[in-house]
Amino acid sequence: MKKKSVICIIFYLVFLFVLFLGVLLPRNLNNLDEIWNFNFARNVANGLLPYNDFNMLQTPLFSFILGSILKVFKTELIVVRIFGAIMGVAIIYLSYKILKKLKLNTVCSILSSLFLFLFLSNNYYIDYNYLCLFITLIIIFLELDSKKTIKYNILIGFIAGISILLKQSTGIIISGATVLYILINNWHKDTFKLVLYRIIGVLIPIIGLLLYLIITNSLVSFFDYCILGINTFSNKISYINLLYTTPIFCILVPIYILYFIIWGIKNKDQTSIVLGVFSLANFVCVYPIADEIHFQIAAFPAVLGILYFIFKNIQFNFLKPFLLIGTTLLICGLTLYSIDKLYQYKNANKSSLTNFSFIPIDINLQNRINVVDEFIIEQEKPVYILDATAAIYMIPLNRYNKDYDMFLNGNLGSMGENGQIEKIEDKKNCIFLLRNDTTKLNWQTPTNAINYVKTNLTKVGTISIFDIYEK
Repeated sequence: MKKKSVICIIFYLVFLFVLFLGVLLPRNLNNLDEIWNFNFARNVANGLLPYNDFNMLQTPLFSFILGSILKVFKTELIVVRIFGAIMGVAIIYLSYKILKKLKLNTVCSILSSLFLFLFLSNNYYIDYNYLCLFITLIIIFLELDSKKTIKYNILIGFIAGISILLKQSTGIIISGATVLYILINNWHKDTFKLVLYRIIGVLIPIIGLLLYLIITNSLVSFFDYCILGINTFSNKISYINLLYTTPIFCILVPIYILYFIIWGIKNKDQTSIVLGVFSLANFVCVYPIADEIHFQIAAFPAVLGILYFIFKNIQFNFLKPFLLIGTTLLICGLTLYSIDKLYQYKNANKSSLTNFSFIPIDINLQNRINVVDEFIIEQEKPVYILDATAAIYMIPLNRYNKDYDMFLNGNLGSMGENGQIEKIEDKKNCIFLLRNDTTKLNWQTPTNAINYVKTNLTKVGTISIFDIYEK
């Protein structure tokens, strides 16, 4: 690779890193998904075991990756945000490499990748779904010139199997897509052998996970939360709601996914089949919560494919100067925007809370956390916050209360909130904090458990936005 090319790549990577820092650093402490994912990783860094010591619904690899990073550096949310910026760079740069592999010229590839950044950036936070997306993009990149060797097909299966360790539902679909692609792309006498090699590859990470669960005596609790507990996950947002938030994309994306697959099969076009099959696999991320965030992650490979087909058909010589000017202006505009955002971050009110250092925070929220945490410290009895925001208060105290610090429907094991009611009933000499009626509950709150406490325990006072119930 020429020295000039290396310098250009480094410049582009640094540019993307600045863009993502401009997206992530100025954001106030208020995104619960970010806080929950940070809390999982913090627990791992502190030596707690997933499922045995803390509750979560998904497979644990992402928490192990983040937890290892926090262990090396420091258990601060700012570390997670910086890692999130690096992961964002990896996603956009890999998208650029895919477009280059599809023989788009450099200007069109950069312009398309920047459009993908804009598509993703508005709701971008660190999340295991983004790592699943990155896995999907790796597979797309490799499958564009798929090989028939044993090692290659085992590798594809292994990479897909890793996604199962990030999120079991999405990972199973992605793994299935690697087999489906083989079956519909090019049928020949070795097809079943290639399928077998890919299945072997998928099984390697799964066997590794099972061995870990057995060694740590976590297998039963894993099945309770991640397999049986899924049946209690009743929270849904209909896809129809996207018509109000992203009306154009939510209609175009499914149409184009089907178009890629049908066109690819009909014309034996490997590129279309790859984009169609793996865009479809990644699109399952939108179920069951079809909000704007999940849709942007789910639709990303399909949008990449749409941009490819658009720019593939407009790469005319007379348009090149206009595309170059447009790309230059977009780079300049994004640079100025990021500098402004980083300046806002520099001047923002930063948190003084443990584990939330350097994070912008609303002063009222910080005061509320301090008041509630001081109350918890003063109590001789255990204090449990039955609210979706519990982790915000417990993280600065370096505490974790299993089930209660992520008190959400679908994240409480196979018994759901009925099991929690039984646990609350069995508890003695403790305090529960419940959000008072002047503030709104999170839509995933187990309301039956909340009502049980209100009906059967004694309210003894109020602290900040919480009513105090004693047992």
